[in-house]
Amino acid sequence: MENSSLPLVSVIVPLYNQERYFGSCIRSICKQSYSNLEIIIVNDASTDKSLSIVKRWMAKDSRIKLIDKERNEGAAKARLDGLNYCAGEFYFPVDSDDYLPKDAIEILVNHMIGKNVDVVLGSMTKVLGWIKSKNHYDYGNFPFHKVVSQPELFDEYYLGFFGKFCFPIMMCSRLFRMSMIKKAMMETDLISDEFPFVGEDHFFNMKVFPYLRSMYRTDENIYFYRYGGLSSSHFSPGYTDLLKFSDFRLSILDEKGLDEGYPYLFQEYAHCVYYHAQQLLQFNKADKNGVITFFKEEFSSRTIAHRLIDYYSKVRTNDYGLQLMILEDYEGMYQHADALMRKRCGTAKNKFVRLYSKLLRIF
Repeated sequence: MENSSLPLVSVIVPLYNQERYFGSCIRSICKQSYSNLEIIIVNDASTDKSLSIVKRWMAKDSRIKLIDKERNEGAAKARLDGLNYCAGEFYFPVDSDDYLPKDAIEILVNHMIGKNVDVVLGSMTKVLGWIKSKNHYDYGNFPFHKVVSQPELFDEYYLGFFGKFCFPIMMCSRLFRMSMIKKAMMETDLISDEFPFVGEDHFFNMKVFPYLRSMYRTDENIYFYRYGGLSSSHFSPGYTDLLKFSDFRLSILDEKGLDEGYPYLFQEYAHCVYYHAQQLLQFNKADKNGVITFFKEEFSSRTIAHRLIDYYSKVRTNDYGLQLMILEDYEGMYQHADALMRKRCGTAKNKFVRLYSKLLRIF
C-alpha cells in the first residue's frame, strides 16, 4: 500500500544486544505492504553488533531513524524516548527479536480507520525455533470483530489487569492512536522505574486503558512472537518485580474502589510468591532455610500479603497454598513450593522446552 496521503505510522523498536534476530525484525518492517512508516530504532546502549546492523539498514531505507543512547535504561524507557520523538498518527511497538507478516500494519491501519477506534489488537503466533503455534494467546472473553467502547470497555474489562480473566497486557500486536497516547502522557506516568524486569508492558497498558474511547480485536495474525523458553530454562529475577507490582496494583484497586478485583489479585500474587520460591529451589539460588527466609521477609514487608491474610481470614478458600499463607505456615509453604517445583520440572513439556531452548542457544 504505497500512498503518502495515508496516515503515518510510527514503528518504535527498542534494541539491546539482539544481533542474532534483529536483522529478520527490521527486514520484516521495511518490507511491509503499508509503506507510509517512520521506523524509529532506539539503540539502548547495545554492546554487540546490533548498532552496525541498524546503520546498514539505514543506508538502504530512508524511513529508518536512530536514537542512539549512551546508557542502558530498559525497553520501557526506550519506547518512551521513541514516543517523544515520533511524528506518526498511529504507533506500533515491535520487539527487536520478533518479526511481522508482510501485511501486518496494513491490516491494523484498515481496521483503525474503518472502525474509528483508539486501539486495534491483532492475533500473534508464538515461535520457538522452527515451531509455530498460531493464535497462542487466549484473551479470555474480550470479543473478536466487535468495537468495544466506553463505558463498557472500562466496566467490563479493566479488571483483566488484576487477574479476573486473561487479558492482553503485552505491547506487541496492537496499533495505538497517537493522540490518545499523547493525552495519557501529559496526564499520567506511562512507565515506572520500579519494575525494570517484568511489568512495564502491564503498567503502560493499565495506565493508558482509561483514556481509550474504544478498542477492536481481530483474529488475523499480525505478529510473530519469538519465545525462548526463559521461564523454564533460566532463573528470572523479574518475579521480584511482579511481587512489588502486586502492591502497586492493589493501590489502584483501592483508589478506584474496585473491590471485586481483590480475590483475583490475591490469587495471582500467591502464585507469584510460590513460583519465585520454586525458581529459587530449581536454580539452587536458596536452600530450604533461604526459601523460608524469603517467605518471612515477603510477608513481613509486603502490603498485599497483610491484606491477603486479612481477607481470607474472613472468606473461606479451598486453595491449599492460600490456606498455608493464611496460617503463615512457612514450613508448609516451603514443602508446597518444593512439591510444585518437582511436579512442574518433571513434565514432558517442560523437559522438551528446556532441551529445545539449549539447542537454540547452541545453534
